[in-house]
Amino acid sequence: MHKLFHKWLFICIFPAFCLTLAASYLLQTRQAEENARHMLSTNLDDGGKYLRMVITNAAHIREISDAGALTKARAFAAIITQNPNILNVPTILHFLRKLLDVEELNVADDRGVIIASTGPFAGYDMASSPQSAAFLPALRDLDFALVQDIEERGADRMPFQYAGVARRDCTGIVQIGYSPKRLTAALRAAAVDQIAPRYHIGSNGFMAISIYGAVISTGNEAAVPLGANVDALGLIQPDGKGLVTILGKQYICQNIEVEGYTLFALLPRSEVFFSRDSMLLYIAACNVVLFAVIFWMVSHLVKRLVINDVYRVNEDLQKITSGNLDVVLNERTTPEFGLLSDGINKTVQSLKAAISAAAGRIDAELEFARAIQCSSLPSVFPAYPEREDFDIFAVMRAAKVVGGDFYDFYLRDKNQLVIVVADVADKGIGAALFMMTAKTLIKSLAESGLSPAEIFTQANKRLTAQNDQDIFLTAFLAVLDLTTGRLVCANAGHEHPLIFRRAEGRYAWLEAGHGLPLGAMPNSRYREQTFQIAPGDRLLLYTDGVSEAENSQSERLGLSGIESAVLGTERMDAEQTVQALLRRVDDFASGVEQADDITILALEFTGLAWDELLITADDAHLETLLAFLEEKLKVAQCPAATLPMLLVAAEEVFANIAHYAYAPDQGTVLVRCRMRSGPFQAVMQFQDTGRPFNPLHQPDPDTSLPAEQRREGGLGIAMMRKIMSRMEYARTADGKNILTLWKQEDD
Repeated sequence: MHKLFHKWLFICIFPAFCLTLAASYLLQTRQAEENARHMLSTNLDDGGKYLRMVITNAAHIREISDAGALTKARAFAAIITQNPNILNVPTILHFLRKLLDVEELNVADDRGVIIASTGPFAGYDMASSPQSAAFLPALRDLDFALVQDIEERGADRMPFQYAGVARRDCTGIVQIGYSPKRLTAALRAAAVDQIAPRYHIGSNGFMAISIYGAVISTGNEAAVPLGANVDALGLIQPDGKGLVTILGKQYICQNIEVEGYTLFALLPRSEVFFSRDSMLLYIAACNVVLFAVIFWMVSHLVKRLVINDVYRVNEDLQKITSGNLDVVLNERTTPEFGLLSDGINKTVQSLKAAISAAAGRIDAELEFARAIQCSSLPSVFPAYPEREDFDIFAVMRAAKVVGGDFYDFYLRDKNQLVIVVADVADKGIGAALFMMTAKTLIKSLAESGLSPAEIFTQANKRLTAQNDQDIFLTAFLAVLDLTTGRLVCANAGHEHPLIFRRAEGRYAWLEAGHGLPLGAMPNSRYREQTFQIAPGDRLLLYTDGVSEAENSQSERLGLSGIESAVLGTERMDAEQTVQALLRRVDDFASGVEQADDITILALEFTGLAWDELLITADDAHLETLLAFLEEKLKVAQCPAATLPMLLVAAEEVFANIAHYAYAPDQGTVLVRCRMRSGPFQAVMQFQDTGRPFNPLHQPDPDTSLPAEQRREGGLGIAMMRKIMSRMEYARTADGKNILTLWKQEDD
């Protein structure tokens, strides 16, 4: 509870802390931006005043510059007047250009067309653009004189400055040209370029000044170099202020226009918010301390006044819920806790009385349920004292009064023994009821003659359809043919059984593939496997209560423990084998309470041995086969009317193998038989390794048709069906065809 209270207290306080910090962040950001803008505006205003003063001085310089330009233009006109032929000598023109210290000399005729030029403009009509047309009045006015501002010249749109006068020797125009750098240098000479370096904005802020788009003064040559284009740098902002990025660094920038100049004030954004960040750290530290104190005070008060008493009540309640109903609550720190203690004490007294009354009823009911469950399992041994061909013994020990394990076995005819071991994935009454339902259903399906796989498939559908509690069970089912030792089994998620092979003298795991548990999935399909067991072989089945038995160190017995437990049981019978494994489980657990139901079943096959004859599959050996079978049939007192029919059936099977199984090659046939008298029973088995062929799938011939219209073959197999009581065919994994024939005296 204390942790839960701390959690919710933190959930309440933490948003308040975040909101406070967010509000401080927004206010500090706004204040930092306003302070920065104010600082930039103040510096721009001061820089503008200083620039205006410098501009006044620059105007005088401009007047001097313009007067100098006109003087040079008039001097050039005077030189032309004295010697007009120099216009035809380019070298003299270039000499005069250097002498006059200008970038360009042009002379136009009375039409305004340039006839001589130090540049590529000879033949250019000055009337073709407004910039050059401004000098055309010189053709009419001998006193005309003009000094232009820097403009784009009409010939090639390059920024340039021109001064011009009228020719003295004839009608025409004399013109000199200056690069914009001349004017820029003159203005720099007027100390404009010294304005920006004088201003330091904050720690790293600076000022820059431009004219005609070029920077002429800067306080940070690395960021805004002299001569740089302000448009390329992005310094011109639509509203005169904004953010710019120079060399990957952001600046807050403001600019104003003063007398044709543009003043820029820039301050690094990181510096703008440095004070904000410092203040936020301080505020955050103060808030952390403040909220921590509030958190501790609230937590301490609540713990002292409420939680400690709740803990003491909970401790007493845990003792009560764990079974100690003698605990008496006596918490009286507040009237509310006093009333709570009295109410709990009264409830416990009433509960003790109710439990005492119900315990007797439950014990009686559980004992009755246990008796019903145990009565449903075969418990009388030997179970079939009249049978000498098998020995079976089983035991089920529930972890609680009633459990979810069960075993079962029954003869569904004289020669087929069904065995089942299952484990319901639950304990108690519910598992026991589910177990009873599953046991009855499986037995009903098995007695109907279905195969093990079909039994599980049908049982799974029905159990899933009525499984409201989502209980499922693992199961292993096998059908043993007591006349042949043929074991057909299916596994629904159960433990693999052990099999003792008498011929090998050791136990081995019977790998009978896993399917899903019954009741888990409605459309599960199951497959079956067939094994051959010989007289003296023993099958040992168990549930996971054996393999998962734990000792005091929480170690499990496991499969290796089961293998160790059955060592030494090779000469024991079925009951002794089960009891030996049960003792091993008890010894391993060494007093630890049983956690799961334990079920063990042992089945030993003691059937009669086979008489065998191995011969070549050839008609020449038919007489040998018939003589062998006739001798065994007579010893078993086969009825006189039955003996020739059995020999005919054997002859038909042998002939099919000899003619078709290996053709055109030859192979062998293993003939096995087992005969019994009183009542008479005969089992004949034919094994070959030829082509796969199942005679039981062949249809009977239509005897209603004339002989010439019937399909060839089939009469021999139809005759065998009438003679024999039962026939079975199997194709083994190692490539054998096995056909088994039965004949009972009472059939």
